[in-house]
Amino acid sequence: MFKFDFDIEDTMEDIPRLSFSPENAPSKAEQALVEEPYKDIPLQHLIDCSPPLISCSPLAVPLSTGEILSIPRRDLFDARFQVINEEDSDSARGKDAADFLDAPSDLVHGVYEGGLKTWECSLDLVDYLAGNADCHPEGKRILEVGCGTAVPSLYLIRKIFSGARPTHPTEIHLQDYNASVLELITFPSIVVARYMSDASKTYQLPPADPSSAADIPISPGLKTAFLASLKEYSINLRFSSGSWRTFHPEHRYDIVLTSETIYHSESVPPLITLLKSSCAPNTICLVAAKVFYFGVGGGIAAFVKAVQEDDGDPKAVWEKNAGVGRKILRIHW
Repeated sequence: MFKFDFDIEDTMEDIPRLSFSPENAPSKAEQALVEEPYKDIPLQHLIDCSPPLISCSPLAVPLSTGEILSIPRRDLFDARFQVINEEDSDSARGKDAADFLDAPSDLVHGVYEGGLKTWECSLDLVDYLAGNADCHPEGKRILEVGCGTAVPSLYLIRKIFSGARPTHPTEIHLQDYNASVLELITFPSIVVARYMSDASKTYQLPPADPSSAADIPISPGLKTAFLASLKEYSINLRFSSGSWRTFHPEHRYDIVLTSETIYHSESVPPLITLLKSSCAPNTICLVAAKVFYFGVGGGIAAFVKAVQEDDGDPKAVWEKNAGVGRKILRIHW
């Protein structure tokens, strides 16, 4: 199994860095696992899965301008408590989620792909999105591949909720390998994003300070207000789980985002196929990643070569060279 160099008890106060060691490379048995097939997850299902209370904390995102942007998201410990409660009540999902939530590794290839934790390249994407006007989300079709905690999408969603009412609908499609990640972390954090935005004023729910921790009661009234805000701001949320090999997009997207998804070399070909099939000529396709992932051979150079061999044109649009280098590539197909 892979092991990232960070304690499993980390509560996401510090953003962990992906790294690998050769002895933790996937076994042949792990590589032979049957991957989860693509599956759409209805919004109502995610609402029904919501806990009665969500604990959230701010994630500090340093921007190139020198500013610090606070993005509130659900606490990992809070998701743990929900899983424990569901496990006690014989919930099938609780038992499935517990298998990887408390596993001795942050990633079990083909079983759990690390989506419960926030990884640093997702913050890099937020920095790029915040500094580029052509990445404004209103009226766009947006796909985040391997979203996990979906920090870039949380930024875009909160941006919509905090602005004027859009004149055109926005579609935001969030995909992760594990349905439990979407249920436990991704969707609850979107509820938090709406609660912390100006949109909550309309429904007499005073927005909390996004730079402070909070406990948000998920009442029937809040669920109703959340759905009303989606309608008012013309936001269509879509969620899907399963492997990239079985994900065949119904249409092209205006913005395609992915971060920390090229660490495993065997996953790169299906990722490239998905990105290519999701993009039109004018699509903004952004891939944020480490220059190299130790122990598995994944990294920017190998990914760039694979993209070029598939007729893609990747260009670095953001980079940081201190420590383990990180880059954001913009790919044209």
